[in-house]
Amino acid sequence: MDIAKLVQKAKKGNDEAFENLISSVRHKLYRTAYSYVRNEQDALDIYQETIYKAYTSIHTLKKSESFQSWILKILIFKAIDFIRKESRHFPTDDEEIFAELISNENVNYIAHSMDLFAAFKFIDPKYKAIILLRYYHDLSIKEIAKTMNYPEGTIKSHLHRAQKELRPILKEGYFYE
Repeated sequence: MDIAKLVQKAKKGNDEAFENLISSVRHKLYRTAYSYVRNEQDALDIYQETIYKAYTSIHTLKKSESFQSWILKILIFKAIDFIRKESRHFPTDDEEIFAELISNENVNYIAHSMDLFAAFKFIDPKYKAIILLRYYHDLSIKEIAKTMNYPEGTIKSHLHRAQKELRPILKEGYFYE
C-alpha cells in the first residue's frame, strides 16, 4: 500500500496502518540508532522511544509522503539527547587510550583499525546526523536541510567539517560524492 494512504489511516487512529508504516522503516531506524550508540540495548531503547513519539504525534505530520524523513528526524534527536545525557560519565580505559593515541598524533595506527561507525564516537552528534543522512540514507543536501530544519549552507559547512574531522581517522575513499 502507498505510504501516503497509510499515514492518512494512521492519523485517523488505525493502529494496523501505523504498524505497516513502522515495518517499512524498522531496520533503518534500528541501524541508525545503533550507529549512534553502538550498544544493542541502548539502540532498542532509542528505537522504542522513537516509535512511541511518532505514534503519539503522527497527527502533526504535514506531508504524508515525508513520513520516513520525519521519523528519522525524531530518531536522530532522541539519539542525540541520549548521547548528551550519557556524555556526563568519566572516560573508560578505551576512551583514554584513544585520546592518548590522538594526542600523540598516532593517527595512522587508528586509521587502519577503525571503521566509520567507530569513528562516529568521536565527532559531534550533529555532524554524525548529517553524515548518516548523506551517506547512509542517500539524502541530498536539500533533503537533509529540510529534515534537520537548517539552511542548506549550514548543512554544507557541517558536512565539510565532519569530513575534515573524520579524514585523519578513516581510510581514504569514504567521502566520494
